[in-house]
Amino acid sequence: ESLEVLIVEDSNDMREYIRQCLKHLNYNITEAINGEEGYIKAQSIVPDLIISDIMMPKKDGYSLVQEIRGNISTSHIPLILLTAKSSLDSKLKGLRHGADVYLTKPFSPKELILRMEKLIEIRKLLQKRYTNDSIKTNNAIFEQEDEFIAKLKAYIIENLDDPNLNGDTIGKALALSRVHLYRKLKALTNQSITEYVKTIRLQEAFKLIQEGKLNVSEIAFQTGFTSVSHFSRSFKEAYGKSPTKM
Repeated sequence: ESLEVLIVEDSNDMREYIRQCLKHLNYNITEAINGEEGYIKAQSIVPDLIISDIMMPKKDGYSLVQEIRGNISTSHIPLILLTAKSSLDSKLKGLRHGADVYLTKPFSPKELILRMEKLIEIRKLLQKRYTNDSIKTNNAIFEQEDEFIAKLKAYIIENLDDPNLNGDTIGKALALSRVHLYRKLKALTNQSITEYVKTIRLQEAFKLIQEGKLNVSEIAFQTGFTSVSHFSRSFKEAYGKSPTKM
């Protein structure tokens, strides 16, 4: 699956250079010529990664990073800041605003690609973190996304017996459009809304089976499945055993 990369850079030459750096890789590239346009496009496409210059008209890179981090739809997106300034103060300012990587011009294609690959690896760790049954460790780096996932899970569990629970109702509860919810959840868990809801249903069903207070039929309907047979098949796919043999 192609990754969506947003390049925010006012220099035509630099945008073309970055595009050439990435031309052999499986990326869909979108471009913006200033921070203002970059923010609008980030909201529209919710890319997998953003590469942005700092010094730009209308909105600089620092402001762009702040706005990206301040919006729940885009706060999870890895972000590389580019600059001609190599001073420590400038670098620290970029990192304080929420950039993941600070890259000084000129940079080689290998350096850019390596930085991007490392950020994508970190995102895969996030996906493992959020597809586990519970978040075991507190980490300030993940605080904002931990809070989002906690709210999402709480809403799903609160409405677990509703078989019609979907992206529209969940998005409305979390003040996100269905599209933004889908893209954010896909980035954080590598699951669609439907898949994630099913994962939570099965995790809660597993807990209920372990408690031993309800029979399989009661558990199936309490966790939002419309038939016991569908529940049993789904449970076996997830845990390797049918619910009656746990």
